[in-house]
Amino acid sequence: MIGLATASTSVVVGADGKATATIKPNAVHKWSVSQVSVELPGAPVGATCAIRRNGLLVTPVIPTGDVASGEPPVEIGPGDRLTVEWAGCTPGQTGSVLVIYDVTR
Repeated sequence: MIGLATASTSVVVGADGKATATIKPNAVHKWSVSQVSVELPGAPVGATCAIRRNGLLVTPVIPTGDVASGEPPVEIGPGDRLTVEWAGCTPGQTGSVLVIYDVTR
């Protein structure tokens, strides 16, 4: 392990009620993701949110604000993508994602 780090991003919900935030490691290091926090405070009842690794479901989360953490960590390397996908939201709202991870070689 090289050390603990964070990455964050924000996205705006499109006209279709969907938003996708993408987090990816650099071309050199692998990440051992221990926590993903999501927030879209104004998401309406019935909205959904999912965390995915390369398109495969890691876990669903509460769209307005939730944290996915615990064992085992999710490993992502160069070429991998970790996405947070909201659906059924109000266009123009802003969602945010915070990822906490250990950098590995």
